Amino acid sequence: MEGTPEQQVQQLKEEYERRLAEIKSQTPEPPESKRETQTEADRILGEHQAVSETTEGMIREQVPEFKASSHEPGHSVYELPEEVRVKVQEWVNLALVNPLAGVKAAKDSGDPFLFDALHGALTSNQVFTEMVKRGKLPELK
Repeated sequence: MEGTPEQQVQQLKEEYERRLAEIKSQTPEPPESKRETQTEADRILGEHQAVSETTEGMIREQVPEFKASSHEPGHSVYELPEEVRVKVQEWVNLALVNPLAGVKAAKDSGDPFLFDALHGALTSNQVFTEMVKRGKLPELK
């Protein structure tokens, strides 16, 4: 991922939208009786998976051996030990301004656990909501 922070954000947005469309095309249509409730749950899971996979790809550009421990929702930076949470939050704050800056800071740590913690934090609802507020991700409906 090259370019200015704004160009990086645009590249991430495009990759996210591509992944979401791919995930939606692979999701089977539920039976009519379960369509409304299951469709909403599937939509939320699909959106989270697209964010998670896009984030994993961004991290892999800097740390090719990185593999996210999970693409399931529910990971939170607040579940981490205090010293790790503070460090990861600093990287998240960097990433909110310049996506690659946070990843490069994590890379410098050389700790795979911290890469995964950063991935979990970047794919959390809190960070996702902040990215939407800042106009860096589209608001999901």
